[in-house]
Amino acid sequence: MSVSTYTTSGCSTSVVVGLSKQIAQEVGCMSPGALVAFQPGGNLTFSSNAVLPYLHSTARTDLLSVASTRSVQVNSGFRTVAQQYLLYRWYQLGRCGISAAATPGRSNHQSGRAVDLANYSSLISAMSSKGWTHPIPGDPVHFEHPSSPDIRGKDVQAFQRLWNRNNPADKISEDGAYGPQTEARLKQAPATGFAVGASCGAATAAPVDVVMIDGPDKLAPGARGRYSITLSNTMGTDWPGTAKLVVVDGSELHDDTLWTSPTEVGTLDSLGGGAIGAGAQGVIEIPVLAPMVSEVTAYSAEIALVDNGTTLGTIQLALSVTPNGDEDSSGDAGDEDGEHEHDEGEFEAGTVSGGCSTGGSIGWLALVLPALLLSRRRR
Repeated sequence: MSVSTYTTSGCSTSVVVGLSKQIAQEVGCMSPGALVAFQPGGNLTFSSNAVLPYLHSTARTDLLSVASTRSVQVNSGFRTVAQQYLLYRWYQLGRCGISAAATPGRSNHQSGRAVDLANYSSLISAMSSKGWTHPIPGDPVHFEHPSSPDIRGKDVQAFQRLWNRNNPADKISEDGAYGPQTEARLKQAPATGFAVGASCGAATAAPVDVVMIDGPDKLAPGARGRYSITLSNTMGTDWPGTAKLVVVDGSELHDDTLWTSPTEVGTLDSLGGGAIGAGAQGVIEIPVLAPMVSEVTAYSAEIALVDNGTTLGTIQLALSVTPNGDEDSSGDAGDEDGEHEHDEGEFEAGTVSGGCSTGGSIGWLALVLPALLLSRRRR
């Protein structure tokens, strides 16, 4: 399925997690340390599957330092051009509760040094002590790490490189600028990622590589949800249909009518994936039941794929249970009231070029737009 397929269905950018991981890994190949992965665990939790856990290495270190002693709940981290494209289209179409969205390439979350934290109010001092700022009054969940470089445009260039690597007969400029040619290819790109991924050896996929999660970021209390998860078997051996999906310590998301037990979701066979051969992909369906809560609460589960007692890999599942009537909205919706472009001068109107040229003479906009845009940051 192509990226554009999801402009009119679903409300989670986790549908492009496979492509997004390739883009983040390619950025890391281009500029080592520019994007480094981190995982939930301990005090660090994610509010939905839409969270792409990459940050600049120094920003990552300082975020994890805060999480070593404080509970940190991440709503949003790094966001790729593919994710931003979906958010922008949902905004244009009036979908998914998105009330404002930056054009692809311009979001602060493409900078590699921004996070949104659900429990922001209790973390302002702790984050500040580790070099994070809380710069936008109208966007209280938003933090930035100014000592880390702003890498906006790198993800666009990474996508362009990936496209050219996989489409040698249809190459576009690798200039990091987003415009019609790049957008046209992005719409066509496979949501689960290209056949040939990042260019450096450090970008090795996990044995159980999750390349798509199609399901809600939010559920109402007591509601049932279903997550269609595409798994890529990057191992050299087949996974039998009898391999089990288990949660060692159990999960509050378990559905006692559909799970085998509180600690076992089911087998690859029972969840619809069947046996998945080495190098192949399969799709499983994981049902969940949202707990009854009176306030927005994030839940997560680390689900292990186990064959004859051997753990092959893990799947991270996260969602927020919300009694606020916004269960059909994106996990990136709801914190846009005070959005600002906050571009710090690095983007100039009329400079889009190469594979992304918009054409035309718009030099006068360069004089007008900065004054208008500095007062608005968009998702």
